[in-house]
Parts: sequence; structure tokens; C-alpha cells
Amino acid sequence: MVFAPLARESLGVGIRNLRRTLGERAYLVIVAEENLGSDWFDRALDLGADDVLADVDDAEVARCLSRARKVQERSRRAEDEVGHVTLERDYLQACIDHLPTPIFFKNVEGVYVGCNSAFAEYLGLPLETILGASVYDVAPAEIARRYQAADDALFDSGGVQVYESKVCHSNGDMRFVEFQKAVIKSRNQGVYGIAGAILDITDRKRLETQLIEAAERDPLTNAYNRRKFFQLAEDAAEWARNGARPVSVAIIDVDQFKLINDRLGHSEGDNVLCTVSQVLEAASGENNIVARAGGEEFYALFPGLLLKDAAAIADDMRSEVERFCRIDTLSSVAGTVSVGLAQFDPEFESLDEALKRADSALYLAKREGRNRLCLAD
Repeated sequence: MVFAPLARESLGVGIRNLRRTLGERAYLVIVAEENLGSDWFDRALDLGADDVLADVDDAEVARCLSRARKVQERSRRAEDEVGHVTLERDYLQACIDHLPTPIFFKNVEGVYVGCNSAFAEYLGLPLETILGASVYDVAPAEIARRYQAADDALFDSGGVQVYESKVCHSNGDMRFVEFQKAVIKSRNQGVYGIAGAILDITDRKRLETQLIEAAERDPLTNAYNRRKFFQLAEDAAEWARNGARPVSVAIIDVDQFKLINDRLGHSEGDNVLCTVSQVLEAASGENNIVARAGGEEFYALFPGLLLKDAAAIADDMRSEVERFCRIDTLSSVAGTVSVGLAQFDPEFESLDEALKRADSALYLAKREGRNRLCLAD
């Protein structure tokens, strides 16, 4: 307990000096030597006093001390609670900082109120810059609008939101990520904000792409395989039916391929198939499709082309193969292809029927000397 005289004329200055000396936890009681009225008492309290006494008798002093003890006890409990909350907050921050997954928290205004080190590293910004900022402060405007729209939709729907996106890491790498976000609610279901995590799924996406390509591509030539060709052809047929558009199909066969294998070996035969595939695809033009049907046979699809237009491209493909793939040590037709081409009308026939007509035209090209294009009836 400390006693200090205070002049009524400089009461505010005196109280401030005592606070500075004794600290905010001190319980300041102003004892008036005379009854100065309730207005003066209110003024003393407004200036920072905790209590005011006019009648200094034992009972009044006891009541004042009782009030002081209660205030001090409440203050200690509040400090203990703040210390406990601070400890829990520091513990939680240490926990999430040791996780490699970027984690963030936003309030209902869209302001970042928490994140871990991984999130700050992902953005390439210091933690103190992120906290108190919005997505518009840490991301380009167009990207920020997209993320804000996703947050708004989550607030409207509640619950959990999971979606994939392509983002640029702070190191400049373009990464595929999965956002997992949830609305944070209090016990009485009031909304606090959003908690979110960013899962880097770049490696998974690359693996998915490789698996898709493996399912769609021929392992030797890397051309589309038979299964993918029929899928694309059916899509083209549907497109043709809906718009009354033409489609043409071709079957392409490497001439005397058995002779190439027998004379030069299967390894050289594989090289010929790879070269033929590359040349056919390069010469087929935009929007047309080349696939390996099996063995030394290829399919070609020409969406939107009438027979005469497709024939011009198919013959260019044939001549390009001859130019690039001729093998001088064999007969004059080695390293060439024969082509059978048919108009495919999905309104009146199936794809198999069109391919059978193209196959008949192909055999005609073989009988007439190979290295040529024949059209189906």
C-alpha cells in the first residue's frame, strides 16, 4: 500500500504519474479531505482512479479494501487466462508451422488472421505482410477475384469446399494444387471465417497424364492406339450427324513390311513404323487424326472433309512417306504405303462398315502395284 498526496488542481497529472510509477495493476483510491460532491467523484474516476472515498471510517475503508481485492483477483484471473490463451496459440502456431502443407485462416471480411510458414513460403511473402491483408493484397487482381468468388460461394453454402486450381509458386514454378476449405463456426453456429489448406498435387497430375497417354497411345510409335481412334471417330460421327457435316476415313498399310523385317530385322522394322507414324501425322494437317491400328496398319480420320478433299491430303501423306522412308537396299516399293479411303456417312452406316469399304479400296491399291491411293465406292 502506497500513500501519495495529490493536489485537486492537478489531479489528472498526479494520477497519470502514479500509473506510470505503479503500473496498470495498481488499485488507485482517491481519499478526499472534504465532501466535494458527486461531480468531483465522477471526474476523479474519469481521470483514472479506481475508487473514491470521502468518509474515511473503518467500515468504508474495509469496503474499499474488499473492492480492491476483488478487482485484483479478477485482474490476476484475466492475466492467467490471457497467458493460457497465448500459450495455446503459440503451441498451435508451432504445430502448423511444422506441417509442410500450406494452411491459412480468414475472418468473415476475407482478411488473413493466421497462416503457417509453408503458406508464407508458397506466397513468397513474410508472415507479417500476410496477416491483416486480404487476397487482393497478396495476389494479382484477376486471381484474387477468382479466389474471393470461391470464398463467397463457400460462405453462402457453408460446409466444406474442395477444388483444383493451377497456381504459380513463389519460385516461379506453375503447380497444380487442391484447395480444401471449410467454414469455421462457433458453438452457437455463428460464422467466424474460413480455414483452408493447399495440397500440391502436381506429381499426381503428371502421373494421371502419363496414365492417360499410356491408355491412349501406341507404346511403339506414340500414335493414338486403336481404342482411342474409335473413340475419336465416334465423337466425329456424332458431330457430323448434328451438323450434317462430311467425314472421311482411311486405312494405310506399309508396303512389303514383312520383307523389311526379314531383310533388316525387327528392330529396323520398328524404326520404319515409328518414322511412318511421324510422317503421316505431320502430313495429315490440323484437326485430322492418325492412329496405329495394329501391325503395319494405320487409320486416318478426316472430320469435315469430303472424299475429294480428304483424298488430296491422304495422297500427300503417301508421297511424304515415300520421300522420307524409302529404303534403297530393298525393292523399289520398300518404305512406301498404300491407302484406301472411304466417305463415312454416319446417318446411313456404321464406322465399321465405312472401314470395311476403305479396307477393300486398300487391297485394290495393293493389287494395282502398291504405293498408291484408291477410293472406295
